Amino acid sequence: MISGSRKRVFMVAAVVAVALGAALAVKAAADTAITITSPGCSGSGGGAEFCFNPEAASGQTGVKVTWTNMSAGAPHNLATCDSMNCPGAPASTGSDTFNNVAINGSDGSTGSFTFSHAGTYYYYCTIHTYANMHGSITIATASPPPRVPEFLTPVLGAGAGLGVLLLVWQRRRSKPDRSASDV
Repeated sequence: MISGSRKRVFMVAAVVAVALGAALAVKAAADTAITITSPGCSGSGGGAEFCFNPEAASGQTGVKVTWTNMSAGAPHNLATCDSMNCPGAPASTGSDTFNNVAINGSDGSTGSFTFSHAGTYYYYCTIHTYANMHGSITIATASPPPRVPEFLTPVLGAGAGLGVLLLVWQRRRSKPDRSASDV
């Protein structure tokens, strides 16, 4: 039979493990992936010569957006649209700008950008022009991490591992006549 103090230590360890698992799951938000392809875009994908797939992507603030070149050797340079370079394009509603996401011509080459502000961003390839290659991405504000319940704050506030060690140490200190195998 397990003593009451051991049950408490096991309970605290289990709660800490669950909390750490939840924290790691939140951290593991996947990058947003966009592929650049050619030819045969047939008007979809933001141009006739080269395509973004998906043409209209979505992501979250703080999560990296990665463009992967699969366009048979053509380099690309991505930038946010402005009225001079993207005639007829809607205005972006987000406040981030990127003007040099360079992607070399090798298939599998990548370029990336991490958005800090929510909004819809319209972008194009500065090498191939807006008419031949453009896309959009809508960035939502990332969800806040789950709140740690107040009763766990003393244990998790000092670090999960430290909290468990302190409980074990406290128990051993209060009963010095017990062996380490009894803790």
